[in-house]
Amino acid sequence: MLTVEDTAKHFELTSGTIRSHIKSGELRAQSMNKQYRLSWEDVWGCEKGPMPKGQRLERYRKPLMSKSTVAQKLLCGVKSIERMIADGLPTRNVFGSVRINPDDARDWIHANLEFKLAEDWYV
Repeated sequence: MLTVEDTAKHFELTSGTIRSHIKSGELRAQSMNKQYRLSWEDVWGCEKGPMPKGQRLERYRKPLMSKSTVAQKLLCGVKSIERMIADGLPTRNVFGSVRINPDDARDWIHANLEFKLAEDWYV
C-alpha cells in the first residue's frame, strides 16, 4: 500500500493535490489510522492510459515525469518534448496533467530518434 506522499511522488504532484482527489472521490483510498493508503491498482486506475499487466507492472511503479522534468533531464526545451509527444511519445494523463514514464520515454527515443539513453537516464 502506498501513502499519500508516495502517490504524490509517483505522479510528481503535491500531497495536497492527492488528498483533494481522494476527498473528491476521483482517487480511491482506504483510511487506516487516520492516514490514507492507496493500492497500485487504484493509482493506475486514475491514469488515462492502459492498465499495466504482467511484466509491465514494475515498469509502471517508477515515478512518472512531467514534460519539464523530461526536458531538464534531456537538456532540451519543453517545446521539444511537446513535439515528441505529438510524434507519438507515450504519455499518461493524471488529473489533467501530462506525465511520462521514464522507460517509455527511453524506448521511444531509442526507436524513433535512434538515440540510446542509459537505463537510469532519469535519475
